[in-house]
Amino acid sequence: MEKRRTMLVGIVSIVLLISAAFGTTQAVPVVVNVSPSSIVVSQGQTFTVNITVDPKGNEVCAAQYVLLYSDNNLLNTTSQTQGPFLSQDGLETIVVANIINNTLGKVEYGEFRTGEGLEHGVTAPGTLASITFEVIGTAGTSNLKLSDVILTGPDEKELETEINDAICTIGNATGEPAIADITAEEAHKTMKANPEEIILLDVRTEEEHEAEYIDMPGVELRNIPKDELENRLGELDKSKKIIVYCRTGSRSNVASKALVEHGFEHVYNMLGGIEEWKNLGFPISSLLTPKPTPTITMPVTPSPAPTVSPVVSPTPTSTPMPGFEAAFAILGLLATSYLILKRRRADKK
Repeated sequence: MEKRRTMLVGIVSIVLLISAAFGTTQAVPVVVNVSPSSIVVSQGQTFTVNITVDPKGNEVCAAQYVLLYSDNNLLNTTSQTQGPFLSQDGLETIVVANIINNTLGKVEYGEFRTGEGLEHGVTAPGTLASITFEVIGTAGTSNLKLSDVILTGPDEKELETEINDAICTIGNATGEPAIADITAEEAHKTMKANPEEIILLDVRTEEEHEAEYIDMPGVELRNIPKDELENRLGELDKSKKIIVYCRTGSRSNVASKALVEHGFEHVYNMLGGIEEWKNLGFPISSLLTPKPTPTITMPVTPSPAPTVSPVVSPTPTSTPMPGFEAAFAILGLLATSYLILKRRRADKK
């Protein structure tokens, strides 16, 4: 009996040691937040959100994100500034993307460490960047959603992330129908997981749809232009989830609100539209057959008789302009880092 107890204690101890060792090797996701998570403002005010990163013990050498806001009639981005997160230890960094597009309701940012910073990353929490908005609408809500978030470590491998978005409420928005916003990444994942439960609704014109459209296997596809939607609601199954998209997300936002007003309960507006879908590298289809390029045969002219030229001494090679080689080296570094930042997850293909 004592021998059995001793063996049992030994087995339990081994299991606990293995569990402890296994636990230490598991990478904890890096947490990326839009902070604060809830903002209440009025027309004419300005406010700033921070994109914060908590590495949770991981080393971070490079980071990029896209921030999408669901209604560009409510908010206008005025600036985006670099934060101290990646340079917190005093090493230099390079910002490779700092783009504001209020027409699309989209902000992009990318930054990486240089020199010794590529050999080891930062591990303490901090602010990657800060974004300032001006409130231009009178009342409504706008989600602030992160997409295409990629962080890499010293080995250039992509780190697993946990994303937390934010919502901005302007004025008295209680009487407005609530619609759910979804990023192109989230839409792709949802349609891939449960295609039979979803209607993918394109509210662009028929001509736009025929030129290029999103085609996911098993998903019911519909093309109903926004201006025809209220007269064709009977074509949609209310029991299914409806993901609505257009070119940039503006028409789909209006169409999504109309669907909710008519009793559709599972409506998702895809932020950024098909443009953001393509930007993430997801495939598209087309109903248009490309026209073959006509072959043009050029008349053959007889070659002139060869002429003998005098021998000319070779001209000395010119000396490169100062800084020319250095400029190419910098461009090469930027290109390499850009490829690291823009690497797509394998499950997107």
